[in-house]
Amino acid sequence: MKTNRQTGAALACGLSLALVAFACAAQQAAGQSYRELRESLLAQGWKPDVNYGLKMINSGKPLYRFPEVLCGPQLCKAKWRDSKGAEHAIMIQRGYNDEEYRVISQQ
Repeated sequence: MKTNRQTGAALACGLSLALVAFACAAQQAAGQSYRELRESLLAQGWKPDVNYGLKMINSGKPLYRFPEVLCGPQLCKAKWRDSKGAEHAIMIQRGYNDEEYRVISQQ
Protein backbone atom coordinates (compact mmCIF):
# COMPACT_ATOMS: atom_id res chain seq x y z
CA MET A 1 0.00 0.00 0.00
CA LYS A 2 1.36 3.38 -1.00
CA THR A 3 1.57 6.10 1.59
CA ASN A 4 0.39 9.64 0.94
CA ARG A 5 4.06 10.70 0.75
CA GLN A 6 4.81 8.09 -1.93
CA THR A 7 1.71 9.03 -3.92
CA GLY A 8 2.54 12.73 -3.63
CA ALA A 9 6.12 12.09 -4.75
CA ALA A 10 4.92 10.07 -7.75
CA LEU A 11 2.49 12.85 -8.78
CA ALA A 12 5.17 15.51 -8.37
CA CYS A 13 7.58 13.46 -10.45
CA GLY A 14 5.00 13.00 -13.22
CA LEU A 15 4.19 16.72 -13.25
CA SER A 16 7.90 17.58 -13.24
CA LEU A 17 8.49 15.33 -16.25
CA ALA A 18 5.62 16.99 -18.12
CA LEU A 19 7.01 20.46 -17.36
CA VAL A 20 10.51 19.42 -18.43
CA ALA A 21 9.13 18.00 -21.69
CA PHE A 22 7.29 21.27 -22.36
CA ALA A 23 10.37 23.37 -21.53
CA CYS A 24 12.56 21.23 -23.79
CA ALA A 25 10.09 21.48 -26.66
CA ALA A 26 9.89 25.26 -26.40
CA GLN A 27 13.65 25.76 -25.97
CA GLN A 28 14.43 23.55 -28.94
CA ALA A 29 11.86 25.53 -30.90
CA ALA A 30 13.44 28.98 -30.41
CA GLY A 31 13.30 30.62 -33.84
CA GLN A 32 10.91 27.93 -35.11
CA SER A 33 7.57 28.75 -36.64
CA TYR A 34 4.93 28.97 -33.91
CA ARG A 35 2.54 27.10 -36.22
CA GLU A 36 4.92 24.08 -36.27
CA LEU A 37 5.39 24.13 -32.49
CA ARG A 38 1.62 24.46 -32.02
CA GLU A 39 0.98 21.37 -34.15
CA SER A 40 3.58 19.44 -32.15
CA LEU A 41 2.06 20.45 -28.79
CA LEU A 42 -1.44 19.55 -29.98
CA ALA A 43 -0.15 16.13 -31.07
CA GLN A 44 1.27 15.64 -27.56
CA GLY A 45 -2.13 16.32 -25.98
CA TRP A 46 -1.58 19.90 -24.77
CA LYS A 47 -4.54 22.29 -25.06
CA PRO A 48 -4.30 25.93 -26.14
CA ASP A 49 -6.07 28.36 -23.79
CA VAL A 50 -8.49 29.60 -26.45
CA ASN A 51 -10.05 32.09 -24.01
CA TYR A 52 -6.77 34.01 -23.58
CA GLY A 53 -6.57 35.89 -26.88
CA LEU A 54 -8.85 38.65 -28.11
CA LYS A 55 -11.78 38.00 -30.45
CA MET A 56 -13.41 40.23 -33.06
CA ILE A 57 -16.80 41.49 -31.96
CA ASN A 58 -18.81 40.74 -35.10
CA SER A 59 -17.43 37.33 -36.03
CA GLY A 60 -15.99 35.91 -32.80
CA LYS A 61 -12.85 34.94 -34.74
CA PRO A 62 -9.46 35.42 -33.07
CA LEU A 63 -8.02 38.91 -33.51
CA TYR A 64 -4.61 37.35 -34.11
CA ARG A 65 -3.91 34.15 -36.04
CA PHE A 66 -4.39 31.85 -33.06
CA PRO A 67 -7.05 32.06 -30.32
CA GLU A 68 -4.51 31.41 -27.53
CA VAL A 69 -2.29 34.36 -28.54
CA LEU A 70 -2.34 37.94 -27.25
CA CYS A 71 0.00 40.42 -28.95
CA GLY A 72 1.60 43.78 -28.33
CA PRO A 73 3.26 45.76 -31.12
CA GLN A 74 6.06 43.19 -31.65
CA LEU A 75 5.79 40.41 -29.07
CA CYS A 76 3.03 37.94 -28.36
CA LYS A 77 2.29 35.51 -25.57
CA ALA A 78 0.53 32.19 -26.12
CA LYS A 79 -1.02 30.33 -23.21
CA TRP A 80 -1.33 26.55 -23.04
CA ARG A 81 -2.67 24.10 -20.46
CA ASP A 82 -1.47 20.61 -19.76
CA SER A 83 -3.84 17.70 -18.97
CA LYS A 84 -4.04 18.77 -15.31
CA GLY A 85 -4.86 22.37 -16.23
CA ALA A 86 -1.46 23.85 -15.33
CA GLU A 87 -0.73 26.96 -17.36
CA HIS A 88 2.33 27.37 -19.58
CA ALA A 89 3.28 30.36 -21.73
CA ILE A 90 5.30 30.78 -24.91
CA MET A 91 6.73 34.13 -26.00
CA ILE A 92 6.49 34.75 -29.73
CA GLN A 93 7.85 37.32 -32.19
CA ARG A 94 4.82 38.67 -34.01
CA GLY A 95 4.58 38.03 -37.74
CA TYR A 96 3.02 40.72 -39.92
CA ASN A 97 1.04 40.16 -43.09
CA ASP A 98 2.12 36.72 -44.35
CA GLU A 99 5.19 36.37 -42.09
CA GLU A 100 5.27 33.47 -39.65
CA TYR A 101 5.08 34.04 -35.92
CA ARG A 102 8.42 32.83 -34.43
CA VAL A 103 9.02 31.24 -31.02
CA ILE A 104 11.29 33.22 -28.68
CA SER A 105 11.04 31.33 -25.37
CA GLN A 106 8.76 29.59 -22.92
CA GLN A 107 7.77 30.55 -19.37
